Amino acid sequence: MILTGIVLTDYGLYRGRNEIDLSCPADRPVVLVGGLNGAGKTTLFEAVRLCLYGAAALGGGRGARRAAAGKRAYEEFLARRVHRPAGARGGLRDADRRASVAVTFGFFQGGRESEYRVERSWSAGAGGTGGGVDERLEVGRRSPGEPEFAPLDAVERPHWQQFIEGIIPRGIMQLFFFDGEKVARMAGGDGDHDGDGTAEGEAVREAFGALLGLDAVEQLQADLEVNLARNLTGGGAALRAEYERIREERDENDAGAARLRERLAQKATEIDAVRARTAAMDAKIDRLGGSFAARREEAKAELGAARAEHEAACRMLRDMCAGALPFALVPDRLARLRAGILEDQDAQRRRAGQAALRAGIGRMLSRLDAGGFRAGAALDGGEADRAARLVARAASDECGEDDIPEPPMGLSESQAVGLVRAIDEADRAAEGLPEHAGAAAASAERIAALESSLAKAPRDDEIGPLVSEIGRLRDEEARLRGEANHIEGRISSSAALRQHLNSRLRETMSKIYKSEGSQKRAELTRRVQGVLEEYAKRLRARKVRTLERHLLESARTLLHKRDLIGGVAVDPATFRVSLTRPGGGELRRDDLSEGEKQMLATALLWALARTSGRALPFMIDTPLARLDKSHRDGMVERFLPAASHQVIVLSTDEEINERRRARLEPHLARTYLIEYDGRGATRCREGYFEEEEAEAEPKPEAEVERVAAV
Repeated sequence: MILTGIVLTDYGLYRGRNEIDLSCPADRPVVLVGGLNGAGKTTLFEAVRLCLYGAAALGGGRGARRAAAGKRAYEEFLARRVHRPAGARGGLRDADRRASVAVTFGFFQGGRESEYRVERSWSAGAGGTGGGVDERLEVGRRSPGEPEFAPLDAVERPHWQQFIEGIIPRGIMQLFFFDGEKVARMAGGDGDHDGDGTAEGEAVREAFGALLGLDAVEQLQADLEVNLARNLTGGGAALRAEYERIREERDENDAGAARLRERLAQKATEIDAVRARTAAMDAKIDRLGGSFAARREEAKAELGAARAEHEAACRMLRDMCAGALPFALVPDRLARLRAGILEDQDAQRRRAGQAALRAGIGRMLSRLDAGGFRAGAALDGGEADRAARLVARAASDECGEDDIPEPPMGLSESQAVGLVRAIDEADRAAEGLPEHAGAAAASAERIAALESSLAKAPRDDEIGPLVSEIGRLRDEEARLRGEANHIEGRISSSAALRQHLNSRLRETMSKIYKSEGSQKRAELTRRVQGVLEEYAKRLRARKVRTLERHLLESARTLLHKRDLIGGVAVDPATFRVSLTRPGGGELRRDDLSEGEKQMLATALLWALARTSGRALPFMIDTPLARLDKSHRDGMVERFLPAASHQVIVLSTDEEINERRRARLEPHLARTYLIEYDGRGATRCREGYFEEEEAEAEPKPEAEVERVAAV
């Protein structure tokens, strides 16, 4: 089977006629439908199920009271699904207010291909939903080459719904039509807070019953019990009354559970609406600069720190300029000055040496010329030595008094040492200049940027009301979430009560078996039920092995850690899935990341679909919402192109973005974009998110109008 088209006419957010061609060649099995949150992706997903299964798409059950309650809920549901223009209030008001959904699909039967068209339309009587809803189902068929669909005359009209479910069994459709929330619940994110696989096991059990026909076996067993109980006489009459009372209580409980599920769906819609309004307010705050306003005080503190840093750097530069730093600007002259000082000191030392020599020679000559010395008198040894040295030095000294020039500077020793030290310090003064100058420039840039941002930040009286509104919306979302959790708890309690009532029904039947006058009938019933139970047990065991093989293959395909799972086992009684490591030993769910749990849940749905042996298309709503980047890439590259011969994906721009769309391009047959026009209507067109459109900010006013329309 392959879906070839969907037509929505005034359904939900979809105004007028919206036609989507889903046909695809064998080598390009993927049809990608994009849309922002709240644009109508889930509505499209819901419309296909509604068209094919009618009231059964919302759940249902047996029992007169439940049937009546279900009929009212279904009519109210249909009334809410008729498109209302922006600003309209109430439900259907006129008989000509109508909506319809049509699904066309190709199907091979008996070696021949035929195309079927299923259209479900409805309208209400005057006065709104209180007048009831007039629903009509049309089924047409055409062979290849025929231009028009002809009414399905091979099957009587009252049996058209059964004919559709014969082609596309409702029980196994959940394996091929699923959304990201279903995967999250199976993975343990919702409805399985203990992480013991309860939600997953329940999903497998329900799917197994449908794909193996075990639901028909269970129904046959129940019918046998009812038939036996209703034909009791004598002492069995009281047991029959007890059985009917318990059964009626169970039906009332089921009807209440159906209403709770409808309320839960309504709460989910309200939560989505509040989230859309919150997103609109967030976008408006972002445009006003709200993200900066939120950190205004932090920015002021940063500005003060930047000014202090700038002042410190400038002060350091001023101190350097007041010291020896200016001399560092003329390094060549400083070098010449230093050399001149050293030469000056050397000249002063030489002149001092000459002066000392001349003084010594003068003293010696004075003594030699003194009258106390006689001609030819000898000097003592010490005086003779000194006289000889002085005479020798004077004789050998080739530089007279005028040979050594007068030092030009005439600096004292202490002055010369001080100047040389100052010159050396000037050479070192420039070492820290780049660091301090860079710090001053950087801090000046920060000061300018922060002052500019503070000047552009919105005033508190502009941003305050919006922030308050967002706070109120988040409180509203928390309240709605609390109510939804409460409803989920009541649904769980209802499920537990149903199990208890079923147990009481079995106990009553056990008593009926022992009742006088019913032994023969009870024995026959017991034997038939035993045969049915053995049949179901053997069929279940055989298919469980097939499921385990497909699940291991699917998990290894989807998980980017190919060596994470060594084996899988499915308990035939509880349908709980157990994992083992490649080297042996249990692999606990707690050891898996949240993304790995969801990929495993997706692998389980894939494996169940493969085990069913049905060639049906996949239709997946927001499959990547709760996955990380790595697992999103794995889903796009390994699951979507290989899941089935036709895969219809409803995605946001964040799930399958431009990069992932490019990777999916070789497998894409068609792309569509669902757009909300901001005036209460959604339309579908060919194409996908453009990169600039994906980055554009949403329009708050349009979002608020859309929420009101929903």
